[in-house]
Amino acid sequence: MEILNKKKLIFLMLFLVSLDQITKSWALKNIFKNENIIEVNNFLNFIPVWNKGISFGLLSDLININFFMIIVSSTIALFFFIWFIKTQNNKLIISLTFIISGALGNIIDRFNHKAVVDFIDVHINNLHWPTFNLADSYITLGAFIYIIAIFTSQKDNIA
Repeated sequence: MEILNKKKLIFLMLFLVSLDQITKSWALKNIFKNENIIEVNNFLNFIPVWNKGISFGLLSDLININFFMIIVSSTIALFFFIWFIKTQNNKLIISLTFIISGALGNIIDRFNHKAVVDFIDVHINNLHWPTFNLADSYITLGAFIYIIAIFTSQKDNIA
């Protein structure tokens, strides 16, 4: 099987990070500036949430968590990038492309804002999923692709 062109996928990473940052910039100007809530439809709102913790706001009450999160997430992103460079498994390459893109988008937020800009609120009636952003979606998609790859690649070496 031909290995995917990693240089092109690095450009895809840059595109995905840029798209994430553009949407967050839009959110900062249109939602965060005046604490607006935009009701898109019956299951989607745009609301301002500063996430100072980890996924879904966990550990957000800890003092100086931002510095810790920058170090940890940068280290993990670097590990994933090295894995991305070394692996020959196309499913893993695609998975890591999305995970790294999401990690970089949220690391940029932590540097620029000392918190992650979350604004996408998906809900059914009063049941709300934790607020998220495109970078979080990339990480989730990458993890989902990885899990699917594990279950569908009995003979492939996913690691």
